[in-house]
Amino acid sequence: MPGKGCGKSKRAHTPIVSKAQRGMFGAEYARRKAGKAPRMKGITKSELRGHLKESKGKKLPKRTTRKGK
Repeated sequence: MPGKGCGKSKRAHTPIVSKAQRGMFGAEYARRKAGKAPRMKGITKSELRGHLKESKGKKLPKRTTRKGK
């Protein structure tokens, strides 16, 4: 859903593209849920939840490489 925006903010939507990234987002969501200090300061709890919901059930590669490199 490019162009839709990420949650309430007007930033471009960037989906989760790898299992490693899903793990990072999941750990951050669990950290926020437990009331601990966040490590990713630029994203809200609802945005994290939305990204994780969207990637649920998708077969993702373990890691990805940047295009053009």
